[in-house]
Amino acid sequence: MRRRLLYTLGVYAIAFAIIGYLARGIEPGQLLRNFSMANLWVFVPASAGSFAIWFGGETLLFACLFSYFHSRTSFREMLPANAAQYFLQLVNSAVAGAALVMFMNRRKKVPWLAGGCTLIFQAVLDFQIMAAMALVAALLEPASILHRYWYIPAAVLAPLLLNTCFWMRGRPRSGLARWFYERPSMASFRLARPSHYARLGGLRISIFLAYGIALYFQIRGFHINVHPSQVFAVLPAVVFFDGLPFTPVGLGPVQAIIVTGFKAYASPARLLAMALSMSFMTIAFQAPLGLGSAGAFAREAADAATRGLLSDQWVPGS
Repeated sequence: MRRRLLYTLGVYAIAFAIIGYLARGIEPGQLLRNFSMANLWVFVPASAGSFAIWFGGETLLFACLFSYFHSRTSFREMLPANAAQYFLQLVNSAVAGAALVMFMNRRKKVPWLAGGCTLIFQAVLDFQIMAAMALVAALLEPASILHRYWYIPAAVLAPLLLNTCFWMRGRPRSGLARWFYERPSMASFRLARPSHYARLGGLRISIFLAYGIALYFQIRGFHINVHPSQVFAVLPAVVFFDGLPFTPVGLGPVQAIIVTGFKAYASPARLLAMALSMSFMTIAFQAPLGLGSAGAFAREAADAATRGLLSDQWVPGS
């Protein structure tokens, strides 16, 4: 319990250290005045829609993911597991992903390492999509910061596409490559066909684009006149930093990318107030997921991780 508390305090300390750096030179009164400028009739529904997009979309995505490569899993079955994961993101992001694996192991008998590698498969696909979106945004929006650094998403996308080609080609001839290819835990990579990539990728792109629309209205809720094309140009970076496991719900990194990406449209104080409001609303929506059966499952997963029961199941060579 003490180690879990220290971990939680540590990640929040990192988040607030980043926010403190961004807030340098901004008077507290100025920041508070910008908080009060929000149009809650626009900002709150947009924030609720943003949370619903992520939670509902990812519940469907994970249900499809495990149904394709392991055992048929319905949206309703995946709800408590994803709710537990979302709650754990607030207190222990290192255990959040393991909660899904634990759920699939206990309910569907999916091997621990195979379940973890399936989540890695989806993460690799997500990075491909984010890199491709960033590259498209860099090419279509010359005024965006991505246009100046277009080679970064290109450098990320190229090896990820080569990785996909490796798995799509089938059983390799090289002994070492064949040994890696035939690992039972890599079943999702090995079984994935173009139709799987298309369906899972389509779901993830739909989540990203719908989130971009919600983000646009959150920004407009603070009376920041930004063109939608600019929002979608910065969107890949926001999504990437939002998913980093170093801070809860992207608190800190998300504020940094919003203050940097939209600095031409509003003052740092206004942008920081808006970005902080976004994260605080996310926390407010995710915190109640710690109640009921999902919360009990989240605490069970956290206790299992603390006792080392999760890591003990990751048998090498499986």
